[in-house]
Amino acid sequence: MNQNIIACGQKVDIGTRVVLWDEGFVCPNKRGRSTCSHHDQKLNDAPSKKDSAYKILNSQSAYEELVQHVHQFVLHYDACYSSFHCHQLMAESSFKGSHFYLDLDGTIYQTCDLYWKTNTAPADDRQGNERAVHVEMANLASEALALESEWLPSNHDKYKKKKGQWVLDLPKNYRKNLQVAGFQITPSRTHGERGYFSKKINGRIVRMWDFTEEQYQALIKLSIGINRLLPKIKLQVPFDKKSGRHPLDRLKNYSKFSGILGHAHVQKGESGVECKYDPGSAFNWPRLRKEFAMHGKRKVT
Repeated sequence: MNQNIIACGQKVDIGTRVVLWDEGFVCPNKRGRSTCSHHDQKLNDAPSKKDSAYKILNSQSAYEELVQHVHQFVLHYDACYSSFHCHQLMAESSFKGSHFYLDLDGTIYQTCDLYWKTNTAPADDRQGNERAVHVEMANLASEALALESEWLPSNHDKYKKKKGQWVLDLPKNYRKNLQVAGFQITPSRTHGERGYFSKKINGRIVRMWDFTEEQYQALIKLSIGINRLLPKIKLQVPFDKKSGRHPLDRLKNYSKFSGILGHAHVQKGESGVECKYDPGSAFNWPRLRKEFAMHGKRKVT
C-alpha cells in the first residue's frame, strides 16, 4: 500500500494510504507553472494535452525551483457525494483540476506530480494557482440541505439521524467506489439538534455538516507531509491573536500567507472571479492549529 506523496519525483511517506495517479485518478487539466522553468513553456495555461506531454525536464533542479515558489496549501470542499463524483465533474471540465482528493473514508488521491499547476483557486489576484497546492475534500456542504441544494436537488436532507447519530445517505453508485467497504459516513462533530454548522463567510451564511473523522486524520498527515516536501508551506493556519479566533473571510494579505488556508481566505470574488466559501462553516480550524503545534513540539524534543 503506497503512503508516499510526490513532487518532482521526490517522495515523502505520510503514514496513511495515498492512491497515486497511475492507480487512481489522473488530473484532467493540469498546466505548467509560470514560476517554474523545467518543462515545455507551451504547457502554461494551454488547452489540456495528453498526459504524456507533461514531462519534467530535470527533476532535481525542478524540485529546487518548486520549493522556492510554492507556499500555500489550499483546502476546498468539493460539494460532491465523494471523490469519485468530484473527479467525474473535473474530467467533464476543460480547465478544472486538483492535486489531491480526500475521500469520505480518509483515502487520499494524488492526481499529478506537485510540480504542475491545477486550476482550483485563482484567488482575487488571479495568481493563486501559481503559488499553491490544492486538495478537494469530499463534503456536500450546502448541497446536503434540501432547502439549499442547487444542483443536487432533493426533497429531504441528505443526512439522516439514525440511533442518535447523523449519517450521510450516500447513493450506491458512489458508495461502491469508496476504498473502505461498508464505511459509515458520519460527521466528526455535530452542532446541537440540527446537526449542521452555520456561519457567515465572505458575506454569506454557509450551512453544512462536518467532515468525517477519517478525513481530519488524513488531512493532518497530508499537511505535515506537504510541509516536508515544500517547507515554505508552513504548518500554520489563519489565526487572529488579538481576537483569539480563526478568520473565515478572505485575508487582508492573502497572497503573502505561507501555510494552510481555505479557498475562502484567498477569494472573495474580486477581479471577476467567483466568491468562495470553502472549506466552510463546519471545518475545524482549531484542531489543525493544535495538531500542528503538537507536531512542532515533538520535532523539537
